[in-house]
This record gives sequence, C-alpha cells and structure tokens, in this order.
Amino acid sequence: MYKVIAVFIAILVVSSSAFAQGAAAAGEKVTVTNIQMPADSDTGMISGKLSDGQKLSSLRWAENSSVACFPGTRFEQFDGSHVFYRVTLPAASSMKIVLKPEDGKKINLYALRQSARGDQPVPPNVSRAISCEASYPIYANVSATRRVQNEDTGRKVEYISVNSPYSILIGVAGAEGLTEGSFDLYIEIKPR
Repeated sequence: MYKVIAVFIAILVVSSSAFAQGAAAAGEKVTVTNIQMPADSDTGMISGKLSDGQKLSSLRWAENSSVACFPGTRFEQFDGSHVFYRVTLPAASSMKIVLKPEDGKKINLYALRQSARGDQPVPPNVSRAISCEASYPIYANVSATRRVQNEDTGRKVEYISVNSPYSILIGVAGAEGLTEGSFDLYIEIKPR
C-alpha cells in the first residue's frame, strides 16, 4: 500500500527545465520536472495535469529499434499532451511507477532508462535508450472491432538496477489526442 504524503509535491519537486536537454535543437519547448524522493520514505505520490504538458511533433522516436518504447500501430495511445518527470534509480534498487488517471481518462505511461550521466535527451529528440517500458491498453482489431484485453485504467512500469544508477525519464501521455485530465503518479524505490 502506498503512503500518501500531504505536501508531497513540495518535497519531491527539485526543479523544472524549460528547455530539456536535446529539445532546444528542434525548437520544441519541453518541460521536465526533476523529482527527488524524500529521504525518510521509499514511496511517494505527485499529482499532475495533462494541460501542463504539450503535444509532441512526432512519435517516430518511440518505434525506433534503439528505443523500442511502443509500436507505430499504437501511436494513438500517446498522441495527446505529454508531461515529463525525471527521477534517479539508485544502484542495487528496484522502482515501480504507477499512474492512476482521474475520472477514467485515457492517460498512458512510459519510462525511458537513460544514463545517470551524460546525454539524457527528451522526446521527440530521443534516438536511443538503455531500455523503455510502456503501459497502455492492449487490444486487437478483430473484424473492424476493437477488443480490449485489459480494461483497467491504472498503468504500471517497473525497473531494477544492479551495479549502476540510472536516470529514469517518465512520460505521461494522453490517448486519442487528449490534452486535459488529471492524474496521480506513484513512485516506489526499494533496495534489492
């Protein structure tokens, strides 16, 4: 069970960058909120809104084989506004990220594992990632009818580290062009 910290946003948020690394080259303004986990807790929650993010000019980065986040056949699950957060996954740790949209809104989750040092580009200017995980409804189109296999609206991704820390870039994205909607993002980090 998650512990909800009343003023968690004040504790977690360290800084925002109006021009995230790699985004300025394309002239696209992308904001990334840096998150610092509280020292006295391994779990926390931050609330956000899609209206604080922006639509990306392209999603092609996600289907690139050196990123492999989500396929082009599922771009409609990520074509709304994107809100970005960055958090450090310490060495010898596990991380669970859970997204809970409010009011059943179609909001999905992805997270890119990047180096803790050096190049940490932000979509759409990502050409590679150590790994990427995405959580969205899995469905099949059967005779022009969409059959959804997981109806729940909660989204979850998990990572582990062994000897090295990593920078985790979390993307929260609206589906089917969605640009409005609130969500809660839960982050849990535990030693392994």
